[in-house]
Amino acid sequence: MDNFSQELAQELLRIFSQFKRSGGPHPITKLGIKPSEFLLLHLLMEHCDDTSVGMRVTEISEKLEITPSGVTHTINSLEKGGFIERLADPNDRRIVLVRATDKSKDIIKKLYAERVQFLEGLVTFLGEQDSKEFIRLFSKALDYFKESRKK
Repeated sequence: MDNFSQELAQELLRIFSQFKRSGGPHPITKLGIKPSEFLLLHLLMEHCDDTSVGMRVTEISEKLEITPSGVTHTINSLEKGGFIERLADPNDRRIVLVRATDKSKDIIKKLYAERVQFLEGLVTFLGEQDSKEFIRLFSKALDYFKESRKK
């Protein structure tokens, strides 16, 4: 790696390390939900409508790209808080399905609206052109990160 690339990589590392510290306490943790738990609940809400019974742990694992044991650990924590419930699959009682409770649906909708409002502030701060460029570059960076994990 040449000096220019190394300097840019170090600057990116410095900026990335500030992301977590820049916003103060995460609004999700104020409600007793970890960011990883929020992602799982949000996924359940996206993929389970009122007619759906729930999702299998393997489905959640694939969509969140984490191990089934990691999903189970998160589910256990959410279940203790009353945010999710486990149900037997009506077609195969051996299979356990997971779905969000009304309690979590209300909280997730509120948190989602707060996050959108917060990011609207960022869009206003950056302006339309820079916001579109930020989205383009951030999406491209995420593609790189995903590809790097596969190697």
